[in-house]
Amino acid sequence: MPIEETGSASDFRVTFAQLDPSALISPKEFACLLGITPGAFYQRNMHGEFPRPAMSRNRCVRWRAADVREWLNGLNTASKRRGPPRKSDIR
Repeated sequence: MPIEETGSASDFRVTFAQLDPSALISPKEFACLLGITPGAFYQRNMHGEFPRPAMSRNRCVRWRAADVREWLNGLNTASKRRGPPRKSDIR
């Protein structure tokens, strides 16, 4: 299910939530899901930060939606900032 050029990142996030677990997503869709540029995605993928693709033939790389969901669920949440509170935190 490709992303439309006029769509926003949040559109694919909604679509992703409804995808069948066996559906395949492209690097562009994966980057959109993470809120990063495709270039940043490729850089981070080269460093092994993402799960292994389910399909990698020639220049066609795809990940299963189920594998991506599992990877996203396994990410650590950001810990609370230590130190004195910022002015924006005090309200």
